[in-house]
Amino acid sequence: METDENVVITPQERQEFEEYRRRKRIAEARALIGRLELDLTQPGTDGAAVVSAVKDAEKCGLGGVCVQPYFVNVCARPVKKLKVVCCISLCGGAETSEAKAFQVRRAARAGAAAAEVTAPVPAVKEGAWSYVRRELKKLRAAAGNIELRMNAEAPLLTAQEAERLCSLAAECGVKCVRVSHGACDDEELSQIAAAVRGRMTVKSGGADTPARIATMMELGAGIVSSRSATELARTILAVAEEGR
Repeated sequence: METDENVVITPQERQEFEEYRRRKRIAEARALIGRLELDLTQPGTDGAAVVSAVKDAEKCGLGGVCVQPYFVNVCARPVKKLKVVCCISLCGGAETSEAKAFQVRRAARAGAAAAEVTAPVPAVKEGAWSYVRRELKKLRAAAGNIELRMNAEAPLLTAQEAERLCSLAAECGVKCVRVSHGACDDEELSQIAAAVRGRMTVKSGGADTPARIATMMELGAGIVSSRSATELARTILAVAEEGR
C-alpha cells in the first residue's frame, strides 16, 4: 500500500486517534465481559457473601451469576441488568422430573432470569429417550417466560449420547447447553459444540485466565462461567484501558 510521505499528522489528530482506539478496546472488552457468568454454586457460600459478590458482578458488567435455588430470591432483588441463573439438580440430574419442575417454577417466581437444569444422565445412559423428552417438555412448561438451559454433563456422555441429547433439547425449547457443571476440557467443549450445531448457545465453565476464555470461545462457547469471573473482568478491562 502506497503512503504519502508528505502527510503530516498533528498531535491533536494523533491524540484523537489513540482515544478512538482506546474506546474501541474498552467496548470490545465490555462485550466480552457481558458473556461471562460468575459461578457461586460452590457449597458453603453464605447469603451475605453471595449478595456482595452479585453486586460486584453487576458493577463489573458481567452477563450473569449462577446460584443454587436457595439463593435466587436474595440475588434477584438487588440486581437490575445482571441475569440470575438458577442451577438445579447439580448431582448428575438424577432427581425426578417432578422435583426438577418444582424447582424451575420456584426459581421463576423468585425472580430468576434462567433455570439451568442438569439432564437426566441415568436415563440417557439407559437409552430412555422418551423419558428424557418428557422431562425436557415438563421443564419447558415449568419455566414459563424465563430461559430454560440444560447442563449436559458431557464427561459422562458418549458423542452419540451428546448428539441425541442436544437434538432433544433444541426440539423441546432449551436455549443454552452447558458442557458440564465443573470445568470442561477442550474435547468436551468441542463435543457439545458439534452436537448443538448452532441451534442453541453453548456454555463452558472453569476459565481462570483471559487466555482460557478466548480459547473456549474459539471452540464454540457463547457463554463462559467462572468462580473468578469478577476478577477476570477487572483484568480484561485494565488491559483494554492500558492497550497492552
